[in-house]
Amino acid sequence: MQELYVITKRKSKGFTLVELLLGMFFGIIVLAGATYIYVNVISSSASTLKSSKLNTQLMSMMSIMVNDIRRAGYWSTFTETPSANPFSQQNDTAVEVIASMAADTEITLGSATSGQCITYSYDENENGNVDADSEYFGYRLNSGNIEMRTLGTVTDGDSCNNGTWTVFSDSDLYTITELSFNSNDSACVNTREPDGIDNDGANGIDDDNERDCYSQIPAAGSGDTTVETRDIQITIAAALVADPEVTMSITQSVRVRNDWIRIR
Repeated sequence: MQELYVITKRKSKGFTLVELLLGMFFGIIVLAGATYIYVNVISSSASTLKSSKLNTQLMSMMSIMVNDIRRAGYWSTFTETPSANPFSQQNDTAVEVIASMAADTEITLGSATSGQCITYSYDENENGNVDADSEYFGYRLNSGNIEMRTLGTVTDGDSCNNGTWTVFSDSDLYTITELSFNSNDSACVNTREPDGIDNDGANGIDDDNERDCYSQIPAAGSGDTTVETRDIQITIAAALVADPEVTMSITQSVRVRNDWIRIR
C-alpha cells in the first residue's frame, strides 16, 4: 500500500518593523564604537610619530652640542704650565654661561642659575694659537631658534652678541621654546688646602669648606692654584610648527674634559 506524504507550507513572516529598527540601532552603536576606536588609534599613531620625529631632531642637536662643548679648552701644544692655556682664559676663551642675548652677563660657574647662552673655545686646527675668526664657539637662544657661533672675527669672546652666529635648528619644523645651560654640578678645588690654617675664620679649624673655591674665592694675587671641573647641564624644549600641541623636552649633562687650572 502506497504511503502519502503531506507537505505543509508555512508562510515566512520575516522581521517586524520594530525588530528591524532595533537591529539597525544596535548596528549603528557597534559601528560608531568601531569608528571611535579606529579614529583614536589613527590619531594616537599620528601623535606618536610626530613626537618621535621631534624627539629625533632634538636628540641630534643635543648630541652635536654635547660633543662640541666637551672639547672646550683643548690645547694641542699643552705644556707643563696648564694655567697658560690660551683656550682657557677668563673673560675671553674659557667656558662661560651667559644669561641671555639681551642681558649678555656672565653667570658664575657653580651657580644654580641657568643661562640661555654658552661660549667657549678650543684648538680646532691644532696650531696652538687662538684664531679670532674661527675658534670661538657657542650656542644661544634667539627668537625661537638655536644659533651657533662658528666663523667671524671675535673681539669679545665671552659675549653672546659678538662674532657670526648661524641658525642651528630647523625653524620650518619646530620652534625652540627653551635652551638652558646650568653649571651647578661643576666643582672648584683650591690646591693649597688643607694648609692647617683657618683661612675663612669660621670655626678656628682648617675645614673642608676652605677647599671649595666657589664658596671661598681666593684673593687676587694670592698665588693659589685652583682646579675647576666644569659640568654643564643642557636642556632643550621645542614644539612642532605644524602642531604646537606636540612638544618635547630633553636634558643631558656634559663634562668638559679639560679642567680649568688657574693661578689666582
